[in-house]
Amino acid sequence: MIQINLLPKEEQPPEPHLTMGAPRARVWIPLVLGAAVILPLFGIYAMQRTRIASLRTDIGQTELEMRRLQPQIDRINQLTIEREQLNTRLSVIQGLTRDRYLAVKTMDRLADEIPDYLWLTRVAETGSDQITVDGMAFSNLMIAELMSRMEESDFFEGIALVVAERAKSGSTGDRTLLSFTLTARVRS
Repeated sequence: MIQINLLPKEEQPPEPHLTMGAPRARVWIPLVLGAAVILPLFGIYAMQRTRIASLRTDIGQTELEMRRLQPQIDRINQLTIEREQLNTRLSVIQGLTRDRYLAVKTMDRLADEIPDYLWLTRVAETGSDQITVDGMAFSNLMIAELMSRMEESDFFEGIALVVAERAKSGSTGDRTLLSFTLTARVRS
């Protein structure tokens, strides 16, 4: 239907115009807050992507350098193994050298402690630091003298008489001799 407005122009209601006005606060505040959250997140994302790319480049260069240096690394590992084997051999040699003169030193010290009228018939190493001494003497006093001298020595310790018994010896005639066995520990 057609409408005609017969009112004078001054009294006519204004015609509606399309205008671009500022959006209302309900619309633009959430947009600003959303942008304030999204923009920093996007910035962090971009920085992390750049950092990841940089790290991947570094990894690639390191792997390339490692492949280039692999022969030297293998040689160093081989030399390390050889050095360990050499150190093991040296420690064995040092142990042998250290213990090489122990038997000679033990016999020398034992010879210094033997009193008159006492003879040794056998000296045996029964452990790493243990010796057994067999001998002959004319009396128990000589055996006790040997034990006392060994105790006073700084080379022997833990001297113990295992057995002392009378024995007949054809070389000394009808004299009775005492045969004895001692054990002692050698101080290193």
